[in-house]
Amino acid sequence: MTKWHGFYSTPQVARLARVPVSTLYNWRRRGIIAPSVQLVDENGQVVEAGYSYADLTIIRIMRALREDRLDLTSVGVALRHMYERLGPPSEGWSDANVYIVGNKIFAERSDDWQTTSATDFGQKVETRVFGELFPSLRKQEEEGSILVPRDYAAYVEIDPEIMGGQPVVRNTRVPTSLFPTLLAKGKSIDDLSRLYHPISRETIEKTIEFERFLDSAA
Repeated sequence: MTKWHGFYSTPQVARLARVPVSTLYNWRRRGIIAPSVQLVDENGQVVEAGYSYADLTIIRIMRALREDRLDLTSVGVALRHMYERLGPPSEGWSDANVYIVGNKIFAERSDDWQTTSATDFGQKVETRVFGELFPSLRKQEEEGSILVPRDYAAYVEIDPEIMGGQPVVRNTRVPTSLFPTLLAKGKSIDDLSRLYHPISRETIEKTIEFERFLDSAA
C-alpha cells in the first residue's frame, strides 16, 4: 500500500488514463474526483495542484465504467475506499464484495473494515463493475498497474517511485517517451538498440508503440 502517492498534472492524467481534460475538469467541478496533492515552493505557496497515483488509477477505472450509467460520485467513493484498504488494484480486489443498488456502487471486504455505506443487499461483484478492466484485474499481480494495457505490460511499467511515476521501460529508469523523441530527431531503431543495450530491440519497438497508442487515444 506504499506505491500510490506520486504527482500527476491534469494533462498527464488525461494522457495516461485516456480521459479528456474537459472530462477531468467536469468531474472536478461536480465533486466526483479532484486533484488531491499539491506542489509548494520554498515559501509554502502552492505552485500546482495535481493528482496522486491512486487518483490516476481510480480515474482509469472510471473511464472503463463510462458506459455503465453508474453514479460516478459513488463509484469514486467506493474505489477510493477499496484503494485505501487494499492498496493498488490487484487480484485481491476481486475478492471484495461490490454492490450495485440502482445506479450507485458500494464496496466491502470480508474482514474488519467498514463498508463505504450500509449494504444490506447481498449483490456480489459483477463483471461490469470494473468495466473493460475486469479480466485484467482478476489476473493482476500485487503492486501491478492497470494503467498499462496488457499488450505492453511486459515492456512498460508505471510506478510513482520510479522517474516520478512516468511510464518507463520495465526494470529500468528509461522513460518510454525518450525513444519516439530520438526517432523524431533522426535516430533509427538500430541506433537506439546500440545506444541503450541491453534493452532489446523488441522492447524498444513495443515502448514506441505504447507511446503512439497514448497519443492516438488522446
